[in-house]
Amino acid sequence: MYRLKAKNDFVFQRIFGRQENKEILISFLNAVLMLENENALSDIEIIENTRLEKDRPDDKLGILDIKARTLEGTQINIEIQIVNQYNMDKRTLFYWSKLYTEQLSEGQAFNELKKTITINILDFEYIKVENYHSIFHLWEDSHKDYKLTDVLEIRFIELPKFRKKQPDMSKPLDRWLLFLEDSPKEVLEMAMKAEPAIEKAQKVLEYLGTNEEIRRYYELREKAIHDEITRITGAKEEGIQEGIQQGIQQGIQQGIQQQRLEVARKMIKDGFDDTIIEKYTGISKDEIVNFKRDQFS
Repeated sequence: MYRLKAKNDFVFQRIFGRQENKEILISFLNAVLMLENENALSDIEIIENTRLEKDRPDDKLGILDIKARTLEGTQINIEIQIVNQYNMDKRTLFYWSKLYTEQLSEGQAFNELKKTITINILDFEYIKVENYHSIFHLWEDSHKDYKLTDVLEIRFIELPKFRKKQPDMSKPLDRWLLFLEDSPKEVLEMAMKAEPAIEKAQKVLEYLGTNEEIRRYYELREKAIHDEITRITGAKEEGIQEGIQQGIQQGIQQGIQQQRLEVARKMIKDGFDDTIIEKYTGISKDEIVNFKRDQFS
């Protein structure tokens, strides 16, 4: 059987972002948002993204996100990112604000704007805290328990941090992340037993692997991801090498300048005229005057 990775953004969208898989998305969101019992989501509207069928999936790394709306009107955006492009903080604020403001039509009042949540699943570490699930709101600096409004909610789930911890099967989110992490069969079976929607997600994943067109799109996305990683790694290495060369050049220049100053110091001590010192050391007359003042005052 052709095995796909659920973390591939194209595959992730096919599993969680389709109307026929609504039950899967509801279970996943209840796990991420930690909603239980009477607070749990029972239904949701999925706003399907059909761009991949219209555009080339290997055309850079376009955004393959999932948009949904709860019965109360809360806007939710889910994005999975494999490549660290070092801009997730600004990027997520941009897409949050876009989703938030798109709710309002001309003539509508601001109080009609609904809560907007963005969920970022990252396959790299980004947030400088230990926990793998970080949640951000608008809090007052001096009074940390005072929230200005609940309309903004941004979540980061960092998979590398999750991999460092022992999964807790009693936690719905841990069970879902075990599915995303392509866990061993016996571990995944435990997760599926605790959450039937994970079993359905696994069946969808297996089905996608049997579809030739899906596999083609999958491979194109994998190639695009690999190419982007190569590009960023190459740019970093080039920047490091350039920095080393600049450091060497700066060191050489500083050494030459020190030699010139040492020659100038000796020439001043021996009574040479400033014009002669300037000619043979390359130090300007103003620099010579300042040097005399600093060295011999």
